[in-house]
Amino acid sequence: MKDLAFAIIINAVIFVVWLYLLAKDKKKGIQAVKVGLQTIFEMLPLIMVIIGSLGILSSFITPEQISNYLGDRSGLKGFLFISIISSFLQIPGIIAFPIAQVLRQSGAAIGTVAVFASASTMSSIITLPIEMKYLGKKLPFIRIGLTYVICVLVGFATGLIFRLFL
Repeated sequence: MKDLAFAIIINAVIFVVWLYLLAKDKKKGIQAVKVGLQTIFEMLPLIMVIIGSLGILSSFITPEQISNYLGDRSGLKGFLFISIISSFLQIPGIIAFPIAQVLRQSGAAIGTVAVFASASTMSSIITLPIEMKYLGKKLPFIRIGLTYVICVLVGFATGLIFRLFL
């Protein structure tokens, strides 16, 4: 229910801003709707694939397995496991965060979920060949290495803050 209320509030704010833009400049208001709809239709197939994949994966991977490999007792092993897996993904936040929520609800530790969300959106090994072509060999490895370390630190900090304050 809370998620529905949040979605309604966000959409109401967007609608009010759009009405303001439409009143101020009709051409820009219509253009905003066209761009928004185009973006939705471009992302819809990817979102459907992700949702379908989550459904399929959840039938093979049990919450007990997620809790075992990524839960509070997994410690550094869970951080390293999820950070390596996530580094091979290149997914936008709009997809990563729902996956992170499913992981959390299935028993993954909050720090591990933070590592997943950070690493899957920031440290992509898949883009390495393209980066090397345009930026040379040294810079991409430095970027990926630093990003990887930062993602793990974010996970540790998130887990610590969560335990201390929440």
